[in-house]
Amino acid sequence: KVISNLFARPLIAPKYFFSLFNQRSPIELQLPWWSYDAIYYVNKSTYESCFEWGSGGSTLFLAKKCKRITTIENDIQWHNKLKKELKKNHFENVNLLYKETNLDNPDSFQNSAYLNSLNKNYDLIVIDGEDNFGPDSTWSARALCFERAQCFINPSGIIIVDDSWRYPEIEEQSEARSICRFESLGPSRKGVTRTDIHLY
Repeated sequence: KVISNLFARPLIAPKYFFSLFNQRSPIELQLPWWSYDAIYYVNKSTYESCFEWGSGGSTLFLAKKCKRITTIENDIQWHNKLKKELKKNHFENVNLLYKETNLDNPDSFQNSAYLNSLNKNYDLIVIDGEDNFGPDSTWSARALCFERAQCFINPSGIIIVDDSWRYPEIEEQSEARSICRFESLGPSRKGVTRTDIHLY
């Protein structure tokens, strides 16, 4: 898949190998850990408001594209690291919040401050945060995030789901008018990933 993607998208190759061999993180690159195709799609527009589950390079990238952002992070050390990056880059339009979560079972997650931080409408919602994905998983935290996101997305808004190949149930529950599926290489990743964008 990597080789076929490089042949299909030769313009991606320099960026891909630069980030890979220089071992630059998404935070250093100020890019999301999404597929390049999804990054290019989002980069074409600007947005009034954004909500993000899971902070990182995507937060720095979206700070340039959105007037105001609310970002939820459940890892306090990562939260503090990103807080320093936001201050260093003078991004004052980002509201970075530390919220605890509970992945013991679906009920615990649904009652967590992490999930319920989304409580008003946004133009862009990103689902790229904490999950319980694995071979023994019987439920998906990201699918529950998506379910909540659909209640708070503005008309003509978009919901972004990263690593979407893991969550076929999300596509089944989507009420979007269309879904763009972007499967390609991504910054600082060794393999191909898929990022889906649900258009409302």
